[in-house]
Amino acid sequence: MKKYISCVLLTAMLSVTSACSFGSSKSSSDAAISMPKLQETMLSADTTLPEMTKISSDDEQADLNFTYLSDLDYALVDSYFYAYATEGTAEEIAVIKLKDKNDVTSMMQSMHDHIENRQGTFQEYDPEQAVMTEKAVVTREGNYIALIISSKNGLVQKAFENSFQ
Repeated sequence: MKKYISCVLLTAMLSVTSACSFGSSKSSSDAAISMPKLQETMLSADTTLPEMTKISSDDEQADLNFTYLSDLDYALVDSYFYAYATEGTAEEIAVIKLKDKNDVTSMMQSMHDHIENRQGTFQEYDPEQAVMTEKAVVTREGNYIALIISSKNGLVQKAFENSFQ
């Protein structure tokens, strides 16, 4: 009889533990943001954007492509997308999802360094475009860092923020 009760209790405890584990993994995956959907939402927020070339962590050479955007170690990145003006104007929109929140400060600094580099380039070759880079936005939501260089920064930033609500 004691063995029977022990088996029933053990089975009940395992069932509860499994249910709790399943519930928590489900909620964490529900909280994940779809990067392609986020990209589409942010790019469509500014209807004045020119044709944009899009790269992402799903691409074959994602780690190599990422170096154009940031010097941060790609091993810290969970996923990203990066859209830039095909014709070489200043517009850029990127979101980087980091694996660890402790790396957010480093990534935000890397984005500011990227902006400074772009400002220098445009000040030398196309000063009219440099004005747009001076108004660039770097913001974050949790592990997600956004870089926004567009004439409608505010609309794109709001689209980014609203995607997390």
